[in-house]
Amino acid sequence: MSERLLYIYNPHAGRQRARGSLAEVVEVFSGRGWEVTVYPTTKAGDATAAVVRMASRFERIVCCGGDGTLNEVVRGLLQLPPEQRVPVGYIPTGTTNDFARTLDLPKTTVPLAELAASGAPLPVDVGEANRHPFTYVAAFGLFTDVSYSTPQASKQLLGHLAYVLEGASHLANIPSYHMTVTTPEGRSIEGDFIYGMVGNTVSVGGMVNLPRDLVKLDDGRFEVLLVRMPKTPEDWQSVLAALNLQELTETGAVIGFTASEVTFTCDELVAWTVDGEFGGAQTVTTVINHPRAVSIVYGKTKGEKGE
Repeated sequence: MSERLLYIYNPHAGRQRARGSLAEVVEVFSGRGWEVTVYPTTKAGDATAAVVRMASRFERIVCCGGDGTLNEVVRGLLQLPPEQRVPVGYIPTGTTNDFARTLDLPKTTVPLAELAASGAPLPVDVGEANRHPFTYVAAFGLFTDVSYSTPQASKQLLGHLAYVLEGASHLANIPSYHMTVTTPEGRSIEGDFIYGMVGNTVSVGGMVNLPRDLVKLDDGRFEVLLVRMPKTPEDWQSVLAALNLQELTETGAVIGFTASEVTFTCDELVAWTVDGEFGGAQTVTTVINHPRAVSIVYGKTKGEKGE
């Protein structure tokens, strides 16, 4: 008897590539022995609701869309008991696809579908920022509202350039937030920060890049990056260097470390993004790591399913 696969796709992500590749993706799944059910999303939150409602009837879920679509699927799985959290394959068709870079996924549709159908599920940590789950990053400050404030039409027309153009408009007036950042291990950092991220990713917005061997997706810890308000030319140089940070340490205006939990306390509201979507605004934000909470299919292909 064939095992069942639920294919959830966002027909509006990226340049609507998911819609155009539907037939060949389903053909790959069927060729690998899966009995496929196709579910196109129609509105925000639709993928989460579909997972909660339908996941128990399937042995695997594959989602196709941007990082926000994957976030919705993972959000749905987290609402289920651990034994019902089936493995998730991912076919990215968004604009930046940060988490796809972290997973080192193939670049084209058929290899992506092959991997999603027959690759090995591996456990992945999931974050939570004030009850907002995320798969790869929670962030505040400079550029972080670009992905959810840039119109979808611009994303589809201009691709990554839309993010760059929108981000450039922020440079004229850089806001900073006076914060105290603490961890349960006793770390406490106070300062004026223009950017902060807590992530499980090698790429953020296509602009911040961390070494692949530094980021472990299942170690129960996140990489934390804080950027102070630059005051000297040397500070600005350290900020630019942080875009391609080779290790997590304090260098000029940039502070990097790892943590399983971190709390940000500010005397004003701070807007956060989670996986590129708006994650609320609050004065105190605690980000925690849920170790190995879901399994994502990104291990090397094992050949025919069942081998």
